[in-house]
Amino acid sequence: MKKVITVAAIAAVVLIAIFFLTNYNADQSANQESDNQSEKSNQAAKEDDEEAEPEYKYPPEKAQNLLDQQKELESEILSESEGSTLDEPYVNLDPYDRSPLAALVIFDTEEAAKVSFTVKGKDEETDISKTFADYKTHHELPVLGLYPDYDNKVEITAETESGETLEKTLTISTDELPNYIPDINIKTADLGKMDISANELTFAIPSTKFVYGFDINGDIRWYGSGYNSHVLQELNNGRLLYLGKDDNSGSAYNRLFETDYLGKLYNAFKISEEAAQAESEGMESTLIHHDIAELPSGNLILTVNDGRGEYMEDMMIEIDRETGDVVKQIDLKDLFTKEQYEEHDSTEPKDGLTDWFHQNSVVYDKSDDSIIISGRNSDTVMKIDYETEEIKWMLAYPEGWDKDMQEYLIDGQGEDFKYPAGQHDANILPDFDDNPDTLDLLLYDNNTVITRGDEALSKQFSAATHYRINEKTKEAEIIWTYGEERGEDYFTNIIGSARYLEDTGNVLIDFGHVDKGNQSNIVEVTHHQDDDVVFEAEITDFPKGAWVYRGVRRALYTNTWENDFSLTE
Repeated sequence: MKKVITVAAIAAVVLIAIFFLTNYNADQSANQESDNQSEKSNQAAKEDDEEAEPEYKYPPEKAQNLLDQQKELESEILSESEGSTLDEPYVNLDPYDRSPLAALVIFDTEEAAKVSFTVKGKDEETDISKTFADYKTHHELPVLGLYPDYDNKVEITAETESGETLEKTLTISTDELPNYIPDINIKTADLGKMDISANELTFAIPSTKFVYGFDINGDIRWYGSGYNSHVLQELNNGRLLYLGKDDNSGSAYNRLFETDYLGKLYNAFKISEEAAQAESEGMESTLIHHDIAELPSGNLILTVNDGRGEYMEDMMIEIDRETGDVVKQIDLKDLFTKEQYEEHDSTEPKDGLTDWFHQNSVVYDKSDDSIIISGRNSDTVMKIDYETEEIKWMLAYPEGWDKDMQEYLIDGQGEDFKYPAGQHDANILPDFDDNPDTLDLLLYDNNTVITRGDEALSKQFSAATHYRINEKTKEAEIIWTYGEERGEDYFTNIIGSARYLEDTGNVLIDFGHVDKGNQSNIVEVTHHQDDDVVFEAEITDFPKGAWVYRGVRRALYTNTWENDFSLTE
């Protein structure tokens, strides 16, 4: 009996041992499999990280020191101006050392009053005036539109709530213009047909050197004393984005300012010089090279160089408006097939970098959260979904594209249809045909074939052209164009712009590189079949590279920034 029990006990022990051994091996196998899966996951994550787009290395850095210095300056101005009256006002010409034809006038009134003032022009049509609607006892007036080298008369009126009117006429004397400001000859100015309102000037935004605005007589009434390159963008709040330098003698454009026409800073950024590139030999370099667009959020899209050592002018970054932090980047190489940039040989490398796309404009389309950009060296205008970064369409000559890109091409309609070549400044027009499927687009067609286009027409003329693009069918037609009638005399191999003027529908065109870059012509023309030139300014005698990159029409006072102007904010 004991023997049976002993055998049974041994058998039970063996079975238990087998059970534990089997489960142990299973656990070990499961753990090994889990470890393998974990290792694979870690490897996959590592590979994903390696393939992920690298962080942009050259974000703008907020220049808080400049804002702090300005606070100290404004504190001094408030102290110096204390006790000023309308009879003896405080007057500070160019208080921020950025706008030599602007002055700050400060005074107090015993009773609350609303103030208006006029800078007297050399004729009635060139008066520049501003009226403030609010009644105040403390008045800080940003006076703009002074003539250079002139004893300017400024008439000030203060009306109290009780109806009493106080008046004062000031004389503000200014210095002569600096060197490098060009000569301006007004060839035509038909005031009855021009699109120019009170306080508006025609602004010449240069590729380099001084940016300036002039009146219908060709007299300069505003300029920035700091050099500017390509960017003088008016923001939704009426302020300006100004691409400048620490010092005019510097070799790079390394500052981005949010400022106003008086010169007050609201934000300032330091721009890296490490990835900056020059447009041509002898010109200053810049990282932000051609354009900036404002998003509905207030953030900014900048056209930049990627700084990776192979390509240039083919990247955009979105920065936080306040901090300069990069919140999004779009590398155009990710949108195109490799052949488009790796095999580009239409232009010579610059400092060893391939400029295959040469982005020169960007505009945001709020109707579908997209951007429209222009690439000169690819002879391409294209629309990109801003969230997904997918191409929606491409307006480009159809030859020379591989199959993967052909699906995006717009098909031109009509015998006289012409695709743009070497173009600039693509902008969205009003919806003229009230058709949600179409988009009206205005651009400056340099008509110089870089990579693809109609070689027979190339360099015969340049033109502002209005396209209507059916985004659903990917077809387009030309609605209006002007420039062919000016022929080779107004051909511009580089730069140029075309801007729609909403009050009249006229178009302001910058033939910026006439006579091989020795002359710029800003022409305003009516936007209908029988084109009528109603304004033309001929600009000459500027230094190398200081031709007019863009011509725009803007008001010095916009009922935005100047109403909020205060030394205490």
